[in-house]
Amino acid sequence: LIFNLHDVRYAIAAEFVTEIFLLPELALVAEAPPDVVGLLNLHSEYVPVMHLDLRFGHQFDRCHVSDNVIVVESKGLRVGLIVHQVETVTEIDDRYIQADLTYGRERNIHQAFVRSVINLDDEMIILLDVDNLVRHPDALEALTTADDANPKLLPSSFYDRYFVDATDNTKNILHQRALRLQEAAENTAAIALIPLAVVSIAGRYFGIDLEIVREFTDIRRITSIPCCPDHIIGNMNLRGEIVTLVDIRQPLNLAGNTHEGTAKAVIVEVDDIVAGIAVEEVFDVVDFRADELKPVPAATDMNTAVYLKGMTDYFNQPLNLIDLPKLLALGAIKVEIAA
Repeated sequence: LIFNLHDVRYAIAAEFVTEIFLLPELALVAEAPPDVVGLLNLHSEYVPVMHLDLRFGHQFDRCHVSDNVIVVESKGLRVGLIVHQVETVTEIDDRYIQADLTYGRERNIHQAFVRSVINLDDEMIILLDVDNLVRHPDALEALTTADDANPKLLPSSFYDRYFVDATDNTKNILHQRALRLQEAAENTAAIALIPLAVVSIAGRYFGIDLEIVREFTDIRRITSIPCCPDHIIGNMNLRGEIVTLVDIRQPLNLAGNTHEGTAKAVIVEVDDIVAGIAVEEVFDVVDFRADELKPVPAATDMNTAVYLKGMTDYFNQPLNLIDLPKLLALGAIKVEIAA
């Protein structure tokens, strides 16, 4: 599993990973070591959560609402690791893994945490040792707090310490994430859930089926393509893979004539077509119950409604679920441009 922290790519063996989700509200714990930022009630089990910046001894500013938590299990003990962004899960041939731990080292990381270095497509990826991340002596004291059924909370809040100047909307999002994660697994297993990525396009909330989402990424350098339709923003280089960036506002009948403000891309794969969907922000990854999805209102323009699966509420705001395969197939959105 490959993830990103300060634009440096790291990897851990996927066999250790049990869950991945966006950062929720955490409970501060008295006398926790500095790398453990709090406890998470995960399916009625308290799990300690550490921030890798603090674990590595990096300068730490604050958490972000878009941070990911990777839950790993080491010899029966589960721990959450806060990172900036989870990228992908991939198989890497042993010949790309180099034992020389000093090769290309850019950051001062405790040697016990680094297993080796991966040289993939002439790019360095640092392969971490999960057992040492969790169980190295510096961390053992922090992990014992998970056994306390009644953790003692610090006077200051999680927000005061790690989300200074957080808005009420940010606090609400993190709190709701925490509430969803508290639900016991056996209580949710029988419920039909729809996993969605919640994004904003033209200032409105939309949901994209997580099953077709490969990853989320920032939009950096875009290479324009001559003589292309308006919805083709250009190509972007995604770690050596050229991905076409697409603007889907027109078939959704959304206002806006420029691509200004589309800072993020949702990389999707539909029928062997890989494309980047330009969005303003990725807010959340959530599971909605199937019975929470309502029909598209009759007042919705018919040309737009055909590309929507339904709607639901997201923090008292309407959220429309995009039928992206249909939109790409029938919405006059051409993605693959002939040379």
